[in-house]
Amino acid sequence: MATVRKSTVFRVTGLSAGQPDDATIALFERTIYDSLSEEERLSNSSVVGLAPSCYEDGRTRVALVEFKSGVPHFLSELIVNPLGEWQVEMEDTDITFDRHFFGFTQLYATPPGHAIIAE
Repeated sequence: MATVRKSTVFRVTGLSAGQPDDATIALFERTIYDSLSEEERLSNSSVVGLAPSCYEDGRTRVALVEFKSGVPHFLSELIVNPLGEWQVEMEDTDITFDRHFFGFTQLYATPPGHAIIAE
């Protein structure tokens, strides 16, 4: 029987909510691509999902990113230290990768105009 390799999901905070989802995802994917090694760029396979942040009055969004092809080298320290964080500049803001998910993390987008409410 083949072994199933479990992928790792990272949370990314600090993404601007000021542009459409597709533009944010494209910029975010470019930021990831720029952080990969040459070898990793050839085999990178990731899935990105966006959700509104539960903080900062809707000015930022959160992404969940799953690397199907394995954890890239630039995030390998977060495997060794799951409570750590890794920051990178994305245009004019800093975004932060982590695995610890402390605090609230919304996993899906709410309908436009509706408040984010924990029940």
